[in-house]
Amino acid sequence: MKKKFNFFIITFFVLLSSVFSQYSQKKWSIRIGANDINYYPRSNPIKFFLHKKNNSINPIFSNVELVHHINNNMGVYLEGALGMVDNNRWRIIDGFFLKFGPGINFYLLPKYWFDPYFRLGGGYHQFNYKNRILRLSGSKTYKLNKKNFFLLDGGLGINFWIVSNFGINIQSTYNHVFANHSKDYLNFCKHSLGFVFRFGGEHENYSDDYDNNKPKKIIKINKEDSYLPSIIEKKEDKNIIENSEYENKICCEKEDLDHDGILDKDDLCPDQFGLKKFKGCPDTDSDNIPDIEDICPNKYGIKENKGCPNKTIFKPILFNLGKYKLSSNSLEIINKISEIMIKKLPNSKFYINGYTDSYGKYYYNKILSLKRANSVFEALVSKGIDPSRMEVRGLIKYTKNKSKGRYVEITIKK
Repeated sequence: MKKKFNFFIITFFVLLSSVFSQYSQKKWSIRIGANDINYYPRSNPIKFFLHKKNNSINPIFSNVELVHHINNNMGVYLEGALGMVDNNRWRIIDGFFLKFGPGINFYLLPKYWFDPYFRLGGGYHQFNYKNRILRLSGSKTYKLNKKNFFLLDGGLGINFWIVSNFGINIQSTYNHVFANHSKDYLNFCKHSLGFVFRFGGEHENYSDDYDNNKPKKIIKINKEDSYLPSIIEKKEDKNIIENSEYENKICCEKEDLDHDGILDKDDLCPDQFGLKKFKGCPDTDSDNIPDIEDICPNKYGIKENKGCPNKTIFKPILFNLGKYKLSSNSLEIINKISEIMIKKLPNSKFYINGYTDSYGKYYYNKILSLKRANSVFEALVSKGIDPSRMEVRGLIKYTKNKSKGRYVEITIKK
């Protein structure tokens, strides 16, 4: 009866895997298997590792594990294992064994049928050591009166994928059980053999045919020699299209979209009504500097200041009392300033002048003004401004209005 039942379970998984089979990483997998708990003898673990009396094999369904795959190479799991186990180290026969806990699997070759991984985890362990004594050597003993423990485990496993979503699993872990002065008196190895099944939504398609990140190869078809009826073109139609493209080209060369009397092909500002002497660009503030070169296009300025009325070109960056960190509003201003520095003033150098009011101690104000200037300097460097183009200065503003002294001003070096 038991053999028939196991055969039914295997057949069920194979059928499921064939129905949902896709060569892709699923988000979930479940592993069901048989446990082998090995309480190896402390005297010589390797020599007696395979002795039957040191291994307790529990039937299938004694070990279940559910895994959520975060990505192709990592998954978090929740494992449960139980059974009746012999512990010859402590001379316990048919003790109830329970292990339950989470951990992480790290997959090495997730794209292949041979799918090895290593794992780290922990959790809760139950085995009854109440009123138990372990004889060590000579008259030395270790007494224990406990059955609930915390443990850590780590080990290796391999999935052998028979089809895309169904395979065989082999796994082996070393389990370290925590108790006072226990050393390795409670530790054990746990081995399992069973079946693994993948299901749920896809993580990533492993097929190279569906790799969206790969550049697509474009194949050019010679239309004249093509045997595909849907793309065959008559020569007469081709000549008509070529003639039409030629006429459109001539038409476009004569266009003047902004109607300023300067053809678009010669117009530096084809979407704005402009002046001929500025090659089609406007001069909004009539300071004889075209807007394309004018940093202050709405204010009458001088050429030495790039179209601005005085040496202060940029909007000042304000600070709260005693503060030197930049606000979100200040960062928006710095973004605009950095664009002007890069696009309109690529060869200019600047003073970054930090100010405080005249209230308070001189030494404190001097340091605070430098901190304010440095915070603006670092923000501009992060936006791509060359540090050698800027000089930081800490200054004090002597003014009756305290709030007017807390700012950073950026000026062009003469």
